[in-house]
Formats: sequence, structure tokens, C-alpha cells
Amino acid sequence: MEDAIGRVSGHYHPARGEEGVIVGSFSALHEGDFGVPHYRGAIVASLTHGADMRRLLAGVLGRETGYTRGRQRGDFVGRFERRFFGLFSGTLGPSIGYATGAGLSCKLDGGGHAALVTFGDGTSNSGLLYESLNMAAMLKLPVVYVCQNNQYAVSMPASRSIGGAALADRARAFGIEAVDVDGNDVQAVNATVGKALERARLEGLPSFVHALTYRVSGHWASDPGDYRPAAERDAWMLKDPIQRLAQALIAEGGITQAEYDALCASTEAEAVQAMELAQADPMPGTSVTADTHAYI
Repeated sequence: MEDAIGRVSGHYHPARGEEGVIVGSFSALHEGDFGVPHYRGAIVASLTHGADMRRLLAGVLGRETGYTRGRQRGDFVGRFERRFFGLFSGTLGPSIGYATGAGLSCKLDGGGHAALVTFGDGTSNSGLLYESLNMAAMLKLPVVYVCQNNQYAVSMPASRSIGGAALADRARAFGIEAVDVDGNDVQAVNATVGKALERARLEGLPSFVHALTYRVSGHWASDPGDYRPAAERDAWMLKDPIQRLAQALIAEGGITQAEYDALCASTEAEAVQAMELAQADPMPGTSVTADTHAYI
């Protein structure tokens, strides 16, 4: 799906190489939980909750048939519904506040639900994160904060932008339970985030998960990424989360190589067809843009 977008939009922010964090995290949500994905991977996260690929792609293209009907960037928002939505700001960080507020809502409702938010290593330097961590700790909110550390904020490596020790230690300073996980192991991410969400539902307590991964693509689709050493990128390509999962499933007998190859081919065809349909969909007219209920 992201390859299909990249062929028509050089401004799209791909999540190639980071799928393990995104899919592993959001597939751990239960019905009634809140999911607030990072802008990089919002549409990937949306697929884990049954979003329609054509509508997601229509949203990226600004078409009326997208989930936000052309009223907001579909690649940042993803699937828009009551308990699942992405970023509504050009500034990174507000989604952390959205999830913290959702966690407060879960606590007040008393229904045993939780909120999950993902954000990047660059956003981890936002003051809003620490205000939210403090609030979650003091009010005991059922929120799971997942740092999707792809090691680059645009072209700035995390080694030059993040001071102090491990990112997880920042959350521990607030008395919040924090763990590190291999972000390219989707099964490990799913188990770790799933445990944190269950703790949030049962005990009403926040958690912090630091998932180390790597942004294989550039910051946007047309970014060559030549500010990174080629050897570094090549080394992380060997840790690709999709390939790792496929190899594990084949080794366990869950799928054969032939079945995996067929799945890849059929998914590629589905994405190409969905993009063709989305490109043919109409742009929103004034009847949509002037409609105060356009998101419904």
C-alpha cells in the first residue's frame, strides 16, 4: 500500500522498516480501547482495525471518499472513528495529549478500557510528552505510551538529539513502568504492548514501551536519505520485520514459502487496484467542505 502511495506522492511519509512496531502495537487493542497512531504509519495502523484500503488511499489523495472526506490529511489521520484517529496538527506531539485525555475518559467511564499512542524519537523531546507522563502518573491513567524509535528525526540522528540515558529511563523518572523491546520483532512488540494494555485495563496504570526500529525509507517518499551511511541502512534491511515474521512462520510450519509468495503477490495487486480506484474518486466540492458534519 505504501509503495502504491510512493509512486504517486513524493510527500508521503513511509513507515518502511517500522511495521513491526505499528502492527504489533495496534493489533493488541481490544474493542473499546482508544488507538492514536503516530503520523508515520497511521494508515498501516488503520489496516489492523479493518480499514478499507481504497478509502485510506483516497484520504491520502484528498478525495471525498476518504475517511475524512478531504477535510484533513488522510495519511496523518488514517481511519477516523470515535476511538481511533491520528494526528490533526502539523506539529508533532498533540496526539500524545489526545491519548492522555482518552485515558482520563477511560478512567472516568470505569469500563476497563485503555488508550494507546505511538510517537517517534523526535517527538520524545516534546514537552507535551512529559506533561502527559506526569499527569498519567499522578492521576493513574490507563495509557500506554509507545516510542516508535526509528532513530532519525528527519535527518537528525537520535544519537545527536536525545540527551541522557535510555529513553525508557525518562518515563521511569515519573514512576511509570517502562520496558525496551526489539521493534523489528512484531511478535515481541505485540506481547509487550499487550501486557502493558492489560495492566492498564485491570490496574488503571500507565506504561511506557521503547521500541527500537529503523526508518529504512527517507523522511518522505522522495527523500534519498543520503545523510545516512549506506552500510547502516543495509544492516537494518537484514532485520526487516516483515521478512523476520515470514521466516518465523515458515519455520514453524504456519505458512509455506509458496503461500507467502502468493500472499505478497495478491496484496500487491490489491494495493494497485485500490490506488487506481482512489485516483478516480472525486475531490470534495463545496457541499462537503462547507458541511459541519463532514466527518460523520
